[in-house]
Amino acid sequence: MRFLQPDDVDLYYYLPQSNETHLCTRECQPGDHRICYYKFVLTNYAVLSAACGKCTEVAEDCDHPQCIIADGYEKSVLTANRRVPGPVCLFFVQVCYGDRIIVDLVNKMFGKSIAIHWHGLEQINKPFMDGVPYVAQCPVPDGATFRYDFMADTVGTMYWHSHAGLHKLNGLQGSLIIRQPKDNDPVDKLYDYDLPAHVIVIMDWYHTQAEARFPGLIHHDSTQDTTFYIISGRGKFTPVRFFIVFNMSYESFAIQGESGGKQNNRTTSTPYREFVVKPGFRYRFRVIGALGTQCPALLQVEGHRLQLIATDGNPVVPLFVDSLEIYSGERYDFVLYASEKTKCYWIQVRGLQNCFRRDVCQMAVLRYEGSKEKGPSSPRPTLRNFSFRGVVLNPEDASCGPGQTGVCISQLESLNKIDKRIYSNNPDYNIEIKFGFHGPSVEELFLTESYPRYVQATSESLVIPWINRIQMKTPASPLQTQFSDIPEGMFCPNDTDGMPTCPADTKDYCTCVPTIKIPLNSLVQFVLIDKPFRSLLNHPFHLHGSRFHVMSMGYLPDNLMNAKDINELLKKNKLPMSSAPTFKDTIAVPSGGYAVIRFIATNPGFWFFHCHFAYHLEGGMSTVIQVGKRSEFSPTPEGFPKCGDYIPNIKATIHSEHKSSPRRSYYDVHDTEVPT
Repeated sequence: MRFLQPDDVDLYYYLPQSNETHLCTRECQPGDHRICYYKFVLTNYAVLSAACGKCTEVAEDCDHPQCIIADGYEKSVLTANRRVPGPVCLFFVQVCYGDRIIVDLVNKMFGKSIAIHWHGLEQINKPFMDGVPYVAQCPVPDGATFRYDFMADTVGTMYWHSHAGLHKLNGLQGSLIIRQPKDNDPVDKLYDYDLPAHVIVIMDWYHTQAEARFPGLIHHDSTQDTTFYIISGRGKFTPVRFFIVFNMSYESFAIQGESGGKQNNRTTSTPYREFVVKPGFRYRFRVIGALGTQCPALLQVEGHRLQLIATDGNPVVPLFVDSLEIYSGERYDFVLYASEKTKCYWIQVRGLQNCFRRDVCQMAVLRYEGSKEKGPSSPRPTLRNFSFRGVVLNPEDASCGPGQTGVCISQLESLNKIDKRIYSNNPDYNIEIKFGFHGPSVEELFLTESYPRYVQATSESLVIPWINRIQMKTPASPLQTQFSDIPEGMFCPNDTDGMPTCPADTKDYCTCVPTIKIPLNSLVQFVLIDKPFRSLLNHPFHLHGSRFHVMSMGYLPDNLMNAKDINELLKKNKLPMSSAPTFKDTIAVPSGGYAVIRFIATNPGFWFFHCHFAYHLEGGMSTVIQVGKRSEFSPTPEGFPKCGDYIPNIKATIHSEHKSSPRRSYYDVHDTEVPT
């Protein structure tokens, strides 16, 4: 086809001028808008398949087409065009603002349905292209093809991933970069190069299928925490060890995580991902937290400071930091000054929280062009020689008070123009979003025949995730395109304030379809509260269909933990707040704390809002935002696929045989309706 983009494009050192290429990966020019067509063929595949030749012995073989090496541990994966992360241009989709993106999703995964979410794109007036099963569309069944067709309407570092089940943890995700003409980029003068190859995709990685951990195991691998990482599709597997400190000395204990093969006992020989720079130049790097599990990841580059210039695709007042703490779904852009000695340096991604003591980490290499080293000369970083040095962006505690070396997201300042309404003392809607867990008893889970969805969070902890004590129930038809097909009884009742709530006789939580209704052009404030208990988790929440401003975040006394009180403190300037609050679409809420976000609801449709931890999402920690009336929605495209329940009325017919007839005949027919 005329507009089809290739799976791999060798653009390692530069972006071609628009008039030099037919490719969509190019240097953007005003008025140059293109149709960018991609074909994603989704298949079951494997790490170190026959396509890799002798990759574990000959490094060049690892670059063969359709060779997935990951961390060198053989396992089955789900892939787009047999790549992890997915295609195009060195496994990326890279276009210019204003381009039209068309993706044919060809599902050849046996027994699996799929939908793709374009994380960070607002999908203005195209909510049915957002890719959330049963909210935006029906999932695409095995053997079918679905065409996504939408505009590149949001500038910055985005990514795409499956929004069905746990597919993204099994490999189905990749980056989506939308550039703009240099004259429109407020941070363009800070860097010399913005290269297709300088996208750092950090992925959780198991040596089993992610479904093996849902709802969870008790006797082994009894956690949903990641056990490994890969960086832009590559890395080495090193046997995991526990490290425990006794009087400032380390004791280490090997663990049997995801046991079952000889591969677990040795470090693999696959190559690290390398990022090449020329001495003396400044490079824009784009980091994607393509994570789905609970541990945040800390990124450091040996010997280099990082000049932060954007978060979730949105430019911010630049500042220098020494490390980035990244949560599921977040993205950060930074400038790296290639001003050190010409050699190789470690890029380190280290898991925090529960992953920290298990030394869960992965490496990549920053190589200065002209270096004769095979790799970094310094020892590979381990927990023994690791230290939190300098300024950390987005630290776990998120308080960032005086004297601390952390910089919180709420302290960043936007370079994008901000609507003056954002600063209003009285938003049109001040919505409290509390989230947490119900702790069910064994009897409740297994003896009631109600089959509730739950998570075995640890070997001793059973939890049912919720938002405002509602575990979201998935309807059988999409709200956006088949609203009238959803039985009215599936929806949550509305409280006196119009918010979805549980029935009056509910003890602790309920399961239904929640919809928060917001009129078009309203100024909306969400107050996110991690109230139930300090779980040591910073839950990352992602809003579809809109960006939001991060107004404030931190901790408050227990008696002030509600939306009304927090808003009063904001009005009185008693909470820390940026003078130009940055735009984001994903925010990690402090454990046991709060975050205040605001947005103007200008994009009509049904939009998803949810915790971005994959297992919490699958457990029901999500809700739906309805922006505008359904009469204000964009029309559903003609022929859009439909799905739903099939429960017809059944009339049971009882037959008795006529004994005198030579042939069988029936009479005394009794019809009994079977309730649906």
